[in-house]
Amino acid sequence: MPTTRRTLAWLLILAWIVPGVAFAERKARLMGKVVDPKGDPISGVVVTTTSPQIPSFREARTTDKKGGFTVDFSEVNVTYHYRFEKAGYQTLDAQQEWHLEGTQRSQWTMTPGEASAVGGVPPASTSEPAILAFNGGITALKAKDYATAEAKFKEAVGYDSKLVQAWVALSTVQMETGHNQEAAEAAEKAMALGSRDEAVLTLRWQAYRNLKNEAKAAEALKDLEGVGRRTEEAKKLHNEGVALVKAGDNTGAFAKFQEALNVDPNLQASLIGLATAGLKIGRNAEAATAAEAILKANPKNEQAIRLRYNACLLLEDKDRLFDSLVGLSAVEPAIAGNGLLKLAFEAWDANDKVRAKERFTKVLEVNPNQPLAHYYLALVYVNEGANAEARSHLERFLTLTPKGPEADTAREMLKQLGKIKND
Repeated sequence: MPTTRRTLAWLLILAWIVPGVAFAERKARLMGKVVDPKGDPISGVVVTTTSPQIPSFREARTTDKKGGFTVDFSEVNVTYHYRFEKAGYQTLDAQQEWHLEGTQRSQWTMTPGEASAVGGVPPASTSEPAILAFNGGITALKAKDYATAEAKFKEAVGYDSKLVQAWVALSTVQMETGHNQEAAEAAEKAMALGSRDEAVLTLRWQAYRNLKNEAKAAEALKDLEGVGRRTEEAKKLHNEGVALVKAGDNTGAFAKFQEALNVDPNLQASLIGLATAGLKIGRNAEAATAAEAILKANPKNEQAIRLRYNACLLLEDKDRLFDSLVGLSAVEPAIAGNGLLKLAFEAWDANDKVRAKERFTKVLEVNPNQPLAHYYLALVYVNEGANAEARSHLERFLTLTPKGPEADTAREMLKQLGKIKND
C-alpha cells in the first residue's frame, strides 16, 4: 500500500480548551458588601445563601478585605436567604426576592456585639472576670488589634475553661495571625465542649490543612462533610484556582485545583480546571486522568472528551490514545476516524494481528464506510482462515472503491476464496 495512505496527521484540538469556571448556567449575580455601623468594610464574614424553593442550593462565601462577596444564581423568581456570621458581630439574617436576570448590588450592616461569638448565643459563664475579658477581646478584635484580642480571649478561658465562645473567638484570632497549631487546639477545645458550629469545624480544618497534617485534616474534613460544608470549601479553593488561571499562573492553578479535589474528588469544575491547566504545563498524565474521571460520570461531556484526547496524544500511550479517539468520534468524527486508522496501521505494520483486528473493527464501528479498514480486516480474516468474513469485507471494499489501487488485488483474492469455497 502506498506510504501516503498511512501519513495521517495527528491534530491537537487546543482551541476548545478553556478553564472550567462555572458550576451552573448563571442567570443572576449578587455583588454584596458587608459594613459596620460606621460604613467601614468587614472582612472575613461568612455569608451563607439558601433558598426555600431550591432545597439543593447552598452557597457559602467569605467577604474579602473590602467587605465584598459574590454569589451566582441559576434561578430567578425565587427568594434567597442570607446569613452573615463573624466572631465579634451579631449574626444577621436577611432575604431578597429575585425576579430579574442580571447583576444586583446590595449592602448590609453588621452590628458589633457579644452575641455573634458563637452562633448568636450570649457568653454563658458565671465568672464575671471571664465575661469582662471576653468582651475586651471582642472590642480588640473589632479594632483588628489581634495581639490584644488573643491575650484577652486567653484570659477569658483562664477564668472559665468552659466558655465555648471564647475558645471559638480565640481560634478565629489565631487563624488571622497564622498561629495554626494554636488555632486548631482552640477549635478542638470548643468541640470538646459540645460546639458543632460550622465556623468551628471550618477553623479546625483550615488550621490542620495549613499545618499539612493530612490525617487531622482528613478527620476535620469528614466533620465538615457532616454539616454540608465539604463541597462549599472545595468550591472556595476552585475559585482561587480560576483566579490564578485568569492571572496566567497555570502552575499555581493546577495546584489549587488539586487542593479542591482533595476536599471533594467529584467536583466536576475542578476536574476540568485540572485537566486544562495540566495540559498547559505538561502534566499530561494528570490531565488525562482528570478528564477520564469526568467521563465516567458523564460520557457525553464534550469538553472532557477533547481534553482527554489532547492529553493522551501528548502522552504517546497508544492504547490510551485509541480509547480517547473512540470517544472523540462523537464530536470530531473525521479526526477520530483518521487517528483510529493510523493506529490500526501501526499495529498491522508491527505484525500485531490481534491488535490490528481489534482496531480495524473499531474503525468500522465509527465509520462503516472506511474502505481500507474493510480491506485490511479481510487480510486478517484470510490469515485466520475465516473465509466467509474475508469475502464479506472484500466485497464491501470493492463496493466502496471499485477502482482503487487495491481493487485488482481484492478481486483476485475473491476469486481465490471462491475456488476454496467451490473445493
